[in-house]
Amino acid sequence: MRTILVILATALVALAHTATPAAAGPKKVTVVTTLNVLAAVTKEIGGDRVAVSALAKPNQDPHTLVAKPTYKVAAKNARMFVELGLGLDGWASAVTDASGNPGIQLGQPGRVVASDGITTKELPTTLSKSWGDIHPQGNPHVWLDPVNAKQLAANIAAGLTRVDPDGAATYAANLKAFQVKLDDALYGRALVEEYGASKLERLSRRNELVDYLKTKGTYAKLGGWLKRAEPLRGLKIVTYHKTWIYFCDRFGITIDGEIEEKPGIPPSQDYLARLIKKVQADGVKVLFVDPIYPSKDGAFIAGKTGAKVVSSPIDVGGAPGTGDYFALIDTLITRVLAAAK
Repeated sequence: MRTILVILATALVALAHTATPAAAGPKKVTVVTTLNVLAAVTKEIGGDRVAVSALAKPNQDPHTLVAKPTYKVAAKNARMFVELGLGLDGWASAVTDASGNPGIQLGQPGRVVASDGITTKELPTTLSKSWGDIHPQGNPHVWLDPVNAKQLAANIAAGLTRVDPDGAATYAANLKAFQVKLDDALYGRALVEEYGASKLERLSRRNELVDYLKTKGTYAKLGGWLKRAEPLRGLKIVTYHKTWIYFCDRFGITIDGEIEEKPGIPPSQDYLARLIKKVQADGVKVLFVDPIYPSKDGAFIAGKTGAKVVSSPIDVGGAPGTGDYFALIDTLITRVLAAAK
């Protein structure tokens, strides 16, 4: 009998422990972003302290989205709202204006414009509607250059620190880890140890890195994405939209034209005929067509010229195997390498 009582008592104690709710951890910082790439970087920086969601789906055209009621509901209780800026996600302010959330309005601590501090390319000197949907602040697809992703991450880390000062040390450590991982992925560890990340970044921003390394006799130490993309330097490609200037400049690829007749304007038959002649004359082998755009014109050109169409996702989650920023850049390099053979 005594043994049975002991067993029952032990079982009750165990049950009591099982039934006790787990101690509640610190409340997570709720972050809403416009794009998935911004959500992915926010997760890298925020770690376990943040709960992040993106409004756009990975294969939606961010230029043309409108502020749906569900977006406003999502933003209502967010402590931080992250937009890219530069006019790409111009619907962001419509979301925050309608959210009734004063903490995420422009100029408030909970608002982050992730592209702040990044120098844009293709900055127009004058504006005209006849040129199509151009961006007055320059080409906004800045995240497709890994060097720019470091600045995106720094802006997001600064925002998290403003809204959650208790997590400042965590955000600083995670930002450092993200940037080290990015430097290693882009240049290779050996080159980072040789010159340091800051010097490599300065040379990269001036597009002088390869020449510098050859002059110094250290080109053999180049690794990472830049080494993998070595066969792509000088490759001519045609893209559907003016999306790829940052990616192509970083990896030495030349953009020979766009399938769109003008930004946001589909090609006419006459334009396609001229483009086909140009693709043939210039020996273009690769056509970059973002999944958010129609594929029929790229397929038509490919059928006439023998060039290969590369489905090129622009956002994290836009294709299988692109679950974070590193996988997105990896996938893009892998796909264009395969098409260029």
